[in-house]
Amino acid sequence: MDISIDLETDCPELVLYVGRVTLGEKNRNKMNPQLRKMQNYKISQAVCGKVNSGGGVIKAKIENENYSFKSDGIGLDLENSFQNMLLCVPKYLDFMQQGNYFLIFVKSWSSQITGMKIVTLSSNLYKRDVTSVNVMSPMAALDFLKDRKESGEWLSIKHLSPPKRFRFDVQEESNIEALAADVFNRTRLRYKGKLIFTESTHNSGFNTLKRFFLNMFLHLQILMGDICLLVLVKINKETSIRKLPVYHFCGRNREINYSCKFLEVYDEGRVCGYVCALKIERFCCAVFAKDLDSWCVEDNRTFPGYLKR
Repeated sequence: MDISIDLETDCPELVLYVGRVTLGEKNRNKMNPQLRKMQNYKISQAVCGKVNSGGGVIKAKIENENYSFKSDGIGLDLENSFQNMLLCVPKYLDFMQQGNYFLIFVKSWSSQITGMKIVTLSSNLYKRDVTSVNVMSPMAALDFLKDRKESGEWLSIKHLSPPKRFRFDVQEESNIEALAADVFNRTRLRYKGKLIFTESTHNSGFNTLKRFFLNMFLHLQILMGDICLLVLVKINKETSIRKLPVYHFCGRNREINYSCKFLEVYDEGRVCGYVCALKIERFCCAVFAKDLDSWCVEDNRTFPGYLKR
């Protein structure tokens, strides 16, 4: 069920109705994970919309019987979502059980506290540290963009030199990057062959071609003769890259530079598959995975509200 307006309420404020919801840590842990995630997102979406639109009330029908807010709480996953969104939840949210209904009273957002003009569910700005990739919190993303803009620490493309020639006796980040570049420049690979580099800040992949096939982009195993599929995968990747939202503070408005190629994989002299290799050049400013996940309420509707870029 989509978020709707509760027209039968006596409350003078606009009330958003999010439908039936299971509450309480124990009961939410017993839920189907996908359903729990959907309920969480819907409630978070409503809270985000209300905070960004002057506050108001959110109403949910309690699905589980014998629920008690005082003894059962709301559920740790919901608490974490509220904390990630608002930092100081008690300043903005009050909770109350009213029979079989659960009410969330939402206060208006104050940008003076954090410096952020709106609340977002996700910044969709990712940062890679060694082998892990994590989305930045809205506050971390804001600080990152501010620091880059104020200090002028965007990456100058002309100063970005290609990886140095690799040495087998040296094990450091730049050497790993050079090894990866060497593999990218090849025209063929050997099935189950050992890749000579590991994952790092600038490289993502798998140690053996067998594992790489099982986890390759889009989880596609491309067999010999599937030329149309090869072209389709390449087109889809290029289209997706072009659609990525970018934030420029360098004044140059450069595009994302990348190369996509397919390396033939040989097993006993025959082509048994392909590896899709994607090389992304360092970008001068910031690239988002997609637009900010932010919501507001207007004309009795909840709809995405995005910062202008």
